[in-house]
Amino acid sequence: MFGIVLSLAGTSLASQAAPVEKQQGQNRKAPKPIPASNIEVVKKVFSEDMGKGKDKGKPSPSKPESGAATGILGDYPATGNKYAVVIGICDYPGTAYDLCESDGDSLHMYKALIELYGYKAENIMLFKDGGGFTGPALGNVAYNVPTRDNIYNAIMDIEEDTALSPDDEVVFFFSGHGTKGMAADGDEEAIDEAIVVWNTENDKEGDITYIWDGELKNWFSDFGTARIVFVFDSCLAGGMNDVASDGRVVNMATGETQSAYVYSTAGEDVDGDGIKDGEGVFSRYFVNEGMLQGLADKYDHIIDIPDVVVEEAFDYAKANIPSYLKVRQKPVISDKFDNDLLL
Repeated sequence: MFGIVLSLAGTSLASQAAPVEKQQGQNRKAPKPIPASNIEVVKKVFSEDMGKGKDKGKPSPSKPESGAATGILGDYPATGNKYAVVIGICDYPGTAYDLCESDGDSLHMYKALIELYGYKAENIMLFKDGGGFTGPALGNVAYNVPTRDNIYNAIMDIEEDTALSPDDEVVFFFSGHGTKGMAADGDEEAIDEAIVVWNTENDKEGDITYIWDGELKNWFSDFGTARIVFVFDSCLAGGMNDVASDGRVVNMATGETQSAYVYSTAGEDVDGDGIKDGEGVFSRYFVNEGMLQGLADKYDHIIDIPDVVVEEAFDYAKANIPSYLKVRQKPVISDKFDNDLLL
């Protein structure tokens, strides 16, 4: 394991908990954090540190000869509404867990959904660091603090909207730290994985909490649509495949026991606020280059129209992880959508 691991004191592990009944209405709160023990937060690592003395430069863009993309367009277009929960965390409460100056992953994903895939801004729940506004290049859109409660509410709001709409489409995107432990999250795994989020909106040192894989599976269990795309750019991301189900594509930046890597800065100010935004290595190739720059567009699913499907973006990211990282970070995908999914 090449990640920086912090061991946290967890509560004693209770017996396997039954799924918590979901609350209704706008003032709901997320279920209380579940009992867990042996918790280890695995922090992303700066790829520049791992690349010293090696081939630090990223490879020239290349398109894989084979991979998850079939070249055959699946059910398209989504005839219902399109919704997204987009989360990017570089700035955790305090300083111990911070990654970089600012997070570009969530901003790139937001931009791709709006500019390429026809999502409406009002249907995207954007979460980033301590909340605030993006710069003018993205329309000064407001973003929220990525707390457990706020993320849960965003998911439940979409669930209510999609409850009777099998033709809707949903994207859940997360870039940040991952963790592992023994959690009473309702599944049968001995070791569980989770994403690391803010606990409250107070920027207090160490005020973090977790959303475990079994919990996230439960939160998405009653969606009316099967057309859901997950993207996890975090350490141990391969363990988040509990959310896999028919019609869903789960893109994971690493294997279940591997670390994810991050660039300190992207050399790019995504939203025009004067700050160069940091990027996860996987997200740079999956979203920024693969989707926004169109470099993953291997197949002409729709003639003469840029049409990067989810599977092409994954294939491109997997092929272009810098060579000095490939033995440490191997992206994996769980694709239960019939052929290729164009958002």
